[in-house]
Amino acid sequence: MDNFEVLNHYSIPSDILMDMLSTYKLLGKSEEYKNHLLEQEVYIKNEILEKNTFYAVKLLKIDTISDNRLRLLIAKNSLPKNKQEEVVIGLKKVFARLHNNAKRHLSFNGSDILDNLNTIFGKRSTTFSKDVLSRTDRRSKPISVRLSFERILENYHLYRLENKFEPIFLSVITFMEMINLQPYSDNNEIASVLCLYYMMLISEVNVFEYVSFMELYFELQKDIEEAVAKGSINYVTNYLQTSDTVRLVFRLIDKAYNQLELLIKNLYFAKRAYKSDVIEETIYKKMPKYFTKDDIRRFHPDASDSTINRILFKLRDEQIIMPLGKGRSARWMKIINDDDPRIIFGANYGKQD
Repeated sequence: MDNFEVLNHYSIPSDILMDMLSTYKLLGKSEEYKNHLLEQEVYIKNEILEKNTFYAVKLLKIDTISDNRLRLLIAKNSLPKNKQEEVVIGLKKVFARLHNNAKRHLSFNGSDILDNLNTIFGKRSTTFSKDVLSRTDRRSKPISVRLSFERILENYHLYRLENKFEPIFLSVITFMEMINLQPYSDNNEIASVLCLYYMMLISEVNVFEYVSFMELYFELQKDIEEAVAKGSINYVTNYLQTSDTVRLVFRLIDKAYNQLELLIKNLYFAKRAYKSDVIEETIYKKMPKYFTKDDIRRFHPDASDSTINRILFKLRDEQIIMPLGKGRSARWMKIINDDDPRIIFGANYGKQD
């Protein structure tokens, strides 16, 4: 019986069950979140690609590249000058590949992960481990680490596709197995984290399209490493204790959704402020001395009544315009002079940054 089969007899602790229910409530709002971000989607996803790359470099403890140089390599595609800078470029390529593969829900095997490692660290820089697991580790006969790892990945995909257990739990088991098995000659830690990230994406934890998984993992790295170590004490002769690591992964997801909701709120207020400035600009520069709300609407057909009213009342309070009647068809009059700088230069004249 392996760690996946153990799940058939696993009783989920009540606190994890509550975390899971909370997470799935948020997952159910994915389309709503996506609709809020449509206008900025391309920009946000590109920013997340860059952030994931930046924090992956931090996880690798590459401290010979300054943050300014790192940003040039990531955002401006500067040419690398040495092997460590080539690693940065390789990481960015791999994150783009993972994102594109996840959109097609592509499964993966040990060779796919190895290809990613060699994209990052250079061709043939990493190979499969040649180690063999002994009889003492829950198996009837010796088996190579590579074959054991491939079976773990096969079980992961089987259990996920057949909905045999909750996919975030399956991701954590695969992540912990990978850390313990060390299936590659080198770079197993970053391979495990990249694998966990990809499993989140294909499990449709869509928040990580808009929030940096690697940034949040970097924040929780020490706690996660301690939880994995604690849960793996008896790995060779017994089974993984996954609960503490699962709790931390759910906390990471919760943090991501908090960031996403803040992002949506900030974008909403920025858009609202921008629209207000544009309408003010129209009143200053394009409206005649006497005008109505309908005159404004000809320039801004998608502006709501409440938005137009808010701007009219604001300018009234600032003694820039005054109403000449009441109701929807009321006329308004500009009471600033034609040579006022705001007439010439627009609504933002004189405003502090």
